[in-house]
Amino acid sequence: MTTDPAPRVLPAGTWPSPVSAEVLSRSVSFADLVSAGDHLLWTRTDPTSGAMRLHRWDPSDGVRALGDLDVRSRVHEYGGGAVVTGPSPDGSALVVDTAAQRLHRVGPDGSSEPVTPETGATVRWAVGHRLDGSRLVVVRETHDGGSALEVRNELVLLDAADGTQHVLVGDRDFVAAPRVGPDGWLAWLAWDHPDMPWDGAALWAGRLEGTALVDVRRVAGGDGSAVSEAAWWGADLLLTEDSSGFWELQHHDLTTGRTTALTDGGADLGHPRWVLGGDALAVLGDTVVAVRTREASSDLVRIDLHRGGDGVAVEVHDWPTATGQVWELVVHEGAVVTREVDPDGRQALRRRGLDGSLTPLDELEPVTSRPGDLGEVVPVAVGEGGERTHAFLHLPANADATTPEGTAPPLVVFLHGGPTSHTLPVRSSAIAFWTTRGFAVADVNYRGSTGFGRDYRNAMRGRWGEIEVADVIAVATELGRRGLVDADRMAVRGGSAGGFTVLAVLTSEQHPFACGTSFFGVADLAALAADTHKFESRYLDRMVGPLPEAAELYRERSPLTHVDRLSVPLLVLQGLEDHVVPPEQSEVVVAAAREKGLLHDYLTFPGEGHGFRKPENVAAWHEAELSFYRQVLRLDEGASG
Repeated sequence: MTTDPAPRVLPAGTWPSPVSAEVLSRSVSFADLVSAGDHLLWTRTDPTSGAMRLHRWDPSDGVRALGDLDVRSRVHEYGGGAVVTGPSPDGSALVVDTAAQRLHRVGPDGSSEPVTPETGATVRWAVGHRLDGSRLVVVRETHDGGSALEVRNELVLLDAADGTQHVLVGDRDFVAAPRVGPDGWLAWLAWDHPDMPWDGAALWAGRLEGTALVDVRRVAGGDGSAVSEAAWWGADLLLTEDSSGFWELQHHDLTTGRTTALTDGGADLGHPRWVLGGDALAVLGDTVVAVRTREASSDLVRIDLHRGGDGVAVEVHDWPTATGQVWELVVHEGAVVTREVDPDGRQALRRRGLDGSLTPLDELEPVTSRPGDLGEVVPVAVGEGGERTHAFLHLPANADATTPEGTAPPLVVFLHGGPTSHTLPVRSSAIAFWTTRGFAVADVNYRGSTGFGRDYRNAMRGRWGEIEVADVIAVATELGRRGLVDADRMAVRGGSAGGFTVLAVLTSEQHPFACGTSFFGVADLAALAADTHKFESRYLDRMVGPLPEAAELYRERSPLTHVDRLSVPLLVLQGLEDHVVPPEQSEVVVAAAREKGLLHDYLTFPGEGHGFRKPENVAAWHEAELSFYRQVLRLDEGASG
């Protein structure tokens, strides 16, 4: 009989980890899950290149890869919806290739051919839905002007057989989420500047007659409220809209024009549409299955609908899942297929029947499966009333190591991007990289995050660069005060909007951090407003204020204005092809750190945009960040892993 050796006692932050930077760099994920008749399609990361490869599942052949295209849309720069929904007569798929942004037909054997012209990626496609034969409705984004505001976003009717295109909706700044209904009816979301989709997306409907829409009408949203999800229920529409304070389910009768609230559960049945795919609402007969988010944690809810003389009655049931979180779902052959993540970080696509049946379709192993490597995830709330903010604290864990008695671990604070988004209580590979080395990780959902309802989300309006800075400092300070982490060894990290907050925290008058890392973070708000992509070009009107009236506020909130307060080491990483936060934003803060003589490092990645995808770059980033923290936080420099 043998027994496992006792864990070695080692200083936190120096533990040998099974999650190397190379292992992390080869992490795989799913995207663009769609139903295509009797089969399903999705994309999956190629661990050797970072490309997204098309995969197909059907009952007879199971899962198989189709071709070698890198499938990713760049509409809104963030993409999503790169695989067209719906069955095709010949079993082929329509997808968007990353480089040229053309639609391609991919046959069941993996062969592919383009169906839209070469434009040098000036015309981009996303979220297509097949109508009949070769026709589909699809979002088209055209870049043929000199500025972001000249980009055109339209809903078009495309014939994939002969390439003809007809604009159906061309008078709005943005369109998204087309839905094909009965008898030629279509529904879609639309919104205009300065709104973002979660501010004022409206649901519209119209009937397709020939190559044009008739009987067009606004269904809901767009008047101070926003619609997140929509689906057809026979000839009626079901939608989630947030006038109640949460994205709750509503029913719209197209004949009478009447909209009725169906739920009031104090939870979001929807999510902010940063990307164009990823739905949270599915209709199977008279049953709705939805992704429900409460306190930034997501599960499934089942809502049974009953028509009657007085309208629609509902029965709401929790639908227990054996998973940690649910991200999205689609309807397929009388069931729902969900994209989920388990408590240990395992990602999965699973087919769930209304009868309780469960069929795994595809799974991605976690970066470590040893039980001893799974640290506890603790919800944390700091403050009271309107000052209350939230985080998930991931405690360090390693099957082979433990800390000396009476010591607390160093802390790495994660800041999500957006800022209008949220983080889930998920042991992701990125978090396991740190916790298996003995670091605690605080994943902060500062005020302004989603997942807590509209009031919490809108708390940041006019206060970006202020409210979340206070929240990040409050969470880290409180964790140190409670003795859960080493108050003298704290680092803060974040990308994009999270990178902005890192810089804003480190240039605030007082903070508890020993160092920080910014990935493509914003340093100058006015420069960002003047030089970013169309989707976010008016975002700051809500988050800071409209220009030129709020010019002084932009200056005051910009970390660059207060760079004289920067007093701790800083690591900065930047993709050189970033069109959301251009490299100039990183370069100005690096120059300031250099001028002050602060310890700093600046890593740039050619060929990378807003986020790092190439495995070699992901590995280099994490190796550099780990080395940086070990140096600055005075951890054992001889530690391995």
